[in-house]
Amino acid sequence: SSGINAEYGGVVTFGSIMYYIEEDQESGFSSILKACWWAVVTMSTVGYGDIYPTSVPGKLVGSVVVFLSMVFMALPMTIIVSKFSRAYEEMKEPSAMGAGLPDADMHASQISINGKPDVETGGNKAAAADCKRNSNNNNTAL
Repeated sequence: SSGINAEYGGVVTFGSIMYYIEEDQESGFSSILKACWWAVVTMSTVGYGDIYPTSVPGKLVGSVVVFLSMVFMALPMTIIVSKFSRAYEEMKEPSAMGAGLPDADMHASQISINGKPDVETGGNKAAAADCKRNSNNNNTAL
C-alpha cells in the first residue's frame, strides 16, 4: 500500500514539476495531466516517446525520474521474483523425492540384477554378483 502511494505521489509530483519546467517549450507538456501521463510512462520504464522533455532542466528531471523509478520499482521486482522462484522450487521438491517412497539407494540395493527382490543376499551387491557368477558357471557346465 505504501509503495502504491509513493508511486502516485511520484507521478503527481514529477508530473507537476515537469509541466512547470516544460510549459513554455513545444514538447507536448500542455497540461499537468499530460505531464502526469509522461511520469507514469517514464516511471514504469515503458517510455513511449510521445511526450519527452526538450529543455536541459527537463532532461535532468527526466533522468532523476528514470533513476528513482529503477530504484523503487525495478530492483524490488527482482527480489520478489527471486523469492517466488525459491518458493516454487521448495514446493516442487517433495514431489521430486518420490512422494513417500523409500530412499533411492536403499530401494536399489534391495533389487537384484533380474529385478526381483534380493532375498538371498539381504541386499549385499557383492554377494548378489557372486551368486549370479556361480549360476552362470553352473548353466554353462550343463
